[in-house]
Amino acid sequence: MTAAGARNPRPPVPTWAQPWIDSFRLYLEAAGRDEKTVYRYTDATGWLAGWLAAERPKVDDWDQVDHKLVQAWIVALQQAGYSRKYVNAIAGAVQQFWAWWAAEEDLPNPMTRVTIPAAPKLGEEPPPVLAAEHLAELIRDAEKGRDFESRRDAALLRLFASTGARLAEVAGLALTDLDQKKREATVTGKGSKRRTVRYDAKAALALDRYLRVRTKHRHHELPALWLAVRVRSATPAGMTPSGVRQVVQRRGAQLGLRLHPHLFRHTFAHRWLDAGGAEGDLEELCGWDSSQMLRHYGRSARSARARRAYDRVDVMGGV
Repeated sequence: MTAAGARNPRPPVPTWAQPWIDSFRLYLEAAGRDEKTVYRYTDATGWLAGWLAAERPKVDDWDQVDHKLVQAWIVALQQAGYSRKYVNAIAGAVQQFWAWWAAEEDLPNPMTRVTIPAAPKLGEEPPPVLAAEHLAELIRDAEKGRDFESRRDAALLRLFASTGARLAEVAGLALTDLDQKKREATVTGKGSKRRTVRYDAKAALALDRYLRVRTKHRHHELPALWLAVRVRSATPAGMTPSGVRQVVQRRGAQLGLRLHPHLFRHTFAHRWLDAGGAEGDLEELCGWDSSQMLRHYGRSARSARARRAYDRVDVMGGV
């Protein structure tokens, strides 16, 4: 089973590339880039380095990489089935690395001769969604266990699926952000905007089970809702967005599904509209400021509704 639009595990970063990626990370952090951006840029650069190590093992420094090699990597991403939007974003992230590297080394930037595939226009490509049977299997698999990790993962998956909230919104939840009686969570979205989302009764039950086992965690006093199984840091904290993303990817991989957290947001919007939910309510629940996003996310639902309507309409009129 596969889910379109998700990511494969990254290849290992070769030792020759890691020091540069670490320096790039320091540069981004010093420039005030947010955690998500830093992760995206360094993750993409590490992906390119890992691909080079596998496909061009003789390369052992960035100055040996020309525009042809970078272009070949982008073509490989396209051939692997990644969407135009995703390839455009990954290539754009690597473009940031090369601009920094060229300035650091006072050498030509190979990206100036690379053709990056254009991202599709908003609404041109319906966003991928998770099939209902895959969603059910994913949650059932997590709910089989009664240990801390299983309870936490089941609550995470149900909260993603029943709210359509973004990765950073779910990962950033504190205990005080939950109202189990009302089945509501207050999330912090883009631009630090706060909004309240609802979740269903089964998500509330999964959260209740997780909260019970959470009280036995050695760092249960932390304000963050989500705790890692093992907290190795000298200054314990809740799970990061990267950690939550890894939970989703790992749970999917166990069932042969390629998953990423945003796929739940696509699926939530699709299922809401497909079930006849009001567009204005969806816009409010998802925290969209523009109806453009509503049209983009709603395209897959319109297509499904139209196909179902076909059987209700006698196109041939008895002919």
